[in-house]
Amino acid sequence: MPLQVRQATEEDVQAMADIATKAFRDTVSAILFPPHLRSLSPVDEETPWRAARTLKRMREGIDTAVVVDTAEDGSETVIAFVQWEPPAELKKQLGEVEEEIMPVTLDMKSVQTLLDDIDNQTREVLGPEGHSKMWYVMIIAVDPNHHRRGAGKMLIRQGMQRAAAEGRSIYLSATPEGRPLYESLGFKTLAIHDVRGNPYHAMLWMPPSHCIE
Repeated sequence: MPLQVRQATEEDVQAMADIATKAFRDTVSAILFPPHLRSLSPVDEETPWRAARTLKRMREGIDTAVVVDTAEDGSETVIAFVQWEPPAELKKQLGEVEEEIMPVTLDMKSVQTLLDDIDNQTREVLGPEGHSKMWYVMIIAVDPNHHRRGAGKMLIRQGMQRAAAEGRSIYLSATPEGRPLYESLGFKTLAIHDVRGNPYHAMLWMPPSHCIE
């Protein structure tokens, strides 16, 4: 059956965490979970942390969607997901939020540095309000075993349709590998930033009535 986009449920959290762990193993994960800290635990701590973080965000009102591959028997396999931070005025807490527990293998200094860098760079290109009036792609990940099936584009297109209906823009930070996808959808690069030695493209999409040259 064709791939489909639907809203994520809490039952999808583990699948999303598994996908993120695989998708970011050689990039962000290598920074957040460095080898010298991974050796402190005999078990994988990244996937449970990602699951808890994904669930926390969902309950905080972060819009989460998945792409599913449905078999003939009706069973679904989640192959990609996205988490959108809504404009500040639309964000509503949807459930009880538990305190986040940080694993010993997570480099907290790197986490804070990464978050600070992203926040500072966002305000640098968008101004002091940052993306508070826009939809923001917090995370998007596709199972490496399902690349080139259009799952990532499906997720972004759905978000674009919603943003266009509201007359709002979309902001995201893209890797060089991901940039062509977003450019094909009409995103423009505002700046290129260095994040821990890796280039990231600050990209903006504006609804047709607000498009810039």
